[in-house]
Amino acid sequence: MKSKFPTASIIITNHNYAKYLQRCVRSCLSQKHIPVEVIVVDDLSDDDSISKLQPFEDDIKIIKNFKNVGVAESANIGIKESRSQFVIRVDADDFVASEMCYFMTEYLELNHDAFCVSCDYLMVDNYENTLERRYAKEKNISCGIMYRRDLLLELGGYNPTMRHKEEEELRKRLGKKYKIHHMGMPFYRYRMHDDNKTKSKEYSQTKI
Repeated sequence: MKSKFPTASIIITNHNYAKYLQRCVRSCLSQKHIPVEVIVVDDLSDDDSISKLQPFEDDIKIIKNFKNVGVAESANIGIKESRSQFVIRVDADDFVASEMCYFMTEYLELNHDAFCVSCDYLMVDNYENTLERRYAKEKNISCGIMYRRDLLLELGGYNPTMRHKEEEELRKRLGKKYKIHHMGMPFYRYRMHDDNKTKSKEYSQTKI
């Protein structure tokens, strides 16, 4: 892993998304203008996820869970292992724009009252064709939200008992104390595919 101290940390949580994982990692490693660290937390996958990560071993940090703990606790593990002041989650089946970390860290550095900032996102299909744009201010997703690491840890991170809707629960806790900011720029790519029934169900229920 590169030793240069990062400005932002990207936490990729993975469980059996080997077929999408390399695309996700490449997009995270392609961040422009600022140094970032990429941490992949594998939640005891039983596919070939770990072998898919081997080409990136010198550029990322790989954490292998010894038991399946769920996405919330996997995210907490990655956040605690991170070294930068800003952290952002990316799901292993998604990918991101190369300017994401630069603009989102700039926003937090300029807006000291912001505890976190979310970005808009594009819904894409398995061939990465854009289905539609979603506005985070109207409907957030679990990823693509950059936090101040110290305050997130102070708040207790994600609730490790949550197996689903962990981000929603976190935002409810945040709303009692902090204001969530939004950027109207679509940096996140939210992939719709049959391997993720939760995403497919969510899309069909909320499609505008």
